[in-house]
Order: sequence, then structure tokens, then C-alpha cells
Amino acid sequence: MTATSKRPFPPLQPASTADAFAIRDNDWAAFRQLERVDDHWTLKRWAPEQSGFYWYLTFDDPALVDLVGRCQKELADDGIDPVPLDGLHLTMLSIGKSDDLSDAQLSTIVDTARPHLAEISPFALDVGPLTGSRSALRFSVTPWDGLLALHSALRDATAAERSGPELSETSQFRPHVGIGYINTPQSASRLIEDVKALRDFPPVTASVNEVRLVQLRREGRCYRWTDRAVVPLGT
Repeated sequence: MTATSKRPFPPLQPASTADAFAIRDNDWAAFRQLERVDDHWTLKRWAPEQSGFYWYLTFDDPALVDLVGRCQKELADDGIDPVPLDGLHLTMLSIGKSDDLSDAQLSTIVDTARPHLAEISPFALDVGPLTGSRSALRFSVTPWDGLLALHSALRDATAAERSGPELSETSQFRPHVGIGYINTPQSASRLIEDVKALRDFPPVTASVNEVRLVQLRREGRCYRWTDRAVVPLGT
């Protein structure tokens, strides 16, 4: 990945991680300030056959799937590779490349995470409205407090086997749910206007009951994964 792709977006945290308006305003203001957007697949290069391990939240809530599908249909001419409707996710934490981690290390990470996640109760997220980043279109999610606590717990558990700079700090975490990846470098102005027209769609509520450790791969211009572990919250 390039240095630009590793920087968090938005660059700054919102004024409040609990207030939905502050989070959504921060996301939208950062996207509106962009002059250009980039090709996601060039900005975030992967070697052939590369895969990696990640902590993921995944979503199949019908209202969210419907909202994503409606937005993707409206943006079909904007140079966007849509996220498959059965592949909606929120990336919590990158653990590392598959070649760098053994099955034993993964088991240790999962076993260490279980008691941490047992102390975090399931929670709900409001997903929306639509916004964007340097190379993708995505929904704001609110509130952040539960997600930040979850990220911190996952990071602590993962650090048992993966210490060092490859684990992003919780202060750098910017939760979002992506709906499409930009595949054409372009001026941001038209995309911002097209997204603005969809921001009146009301947010929907999604449930967070479990966290998945997945092995992620690229298939053409989309991401797919295989579950390696599913850890429930609050159990």
C-alpha cells in the first residue's frame, strides 16, 4: 500500500464519538474537501494470490442490504465497483498477511480474544448516510463508542501474537461500511454531488452480535473471505 492509503480518513476524529451528528458531519466534511479521488485497486495494491487475516463485522440485515442496493443502482455510472450485497462488512483490524501467521498463532489470537469479547455486550449501529473517502464510497456508522471499545479489545488480544507497527492504533480507527470502490481516478466534484443526492436516505439499524476472524482475498475487483473463527459478544 502507498503511504497515502495508510493514513486514516477522515484525518481527524469527530468532536464526539457518541454524537451521531458530529460523526456524520466529520465524515461528510472530509469527503467534500477532496479535489480528486483515486483508483482503489491501484492505491491499495495487493500482490498476486495475496491474502490476509482481518477482524471483521459482517452484515446481512435486510434493511441495510436494501439501502446499499438502492445507492449502488443510483451510482452505477460513477466508476464504482460495488461491494457484493452478501459481502457487506466493517473492517475492525488488519492482523497481517497470511504467509506471516501460522494456524497456531491464529488460534492463540482467537483464544485470547474470547474473554475480552465476552465482556462486551452486543450493540446496535445506525448505518448511514452515504459519504466517501479517497478511493471508496461508504456509509457513516454511529455511535463509535462501542466500536472503539471493541477495536481496543481486539487489538489487545491480537498483540499477544502480532506486536509492532502493523497493528493500527485505536486512535487511528475510522469505522465505516463500504458500498463501492472507485475504479477510475477522477475529479471528486461530480461524485460528491451524486452522493449528496442520496444522503436523504435515512440511516438503518444493524446489529453487532459477533466478530469474525477472516482470511481475506481479492477476486477480480471485489473482496471475498473465508471465516477462520466467529467469536460472539457477551458470552
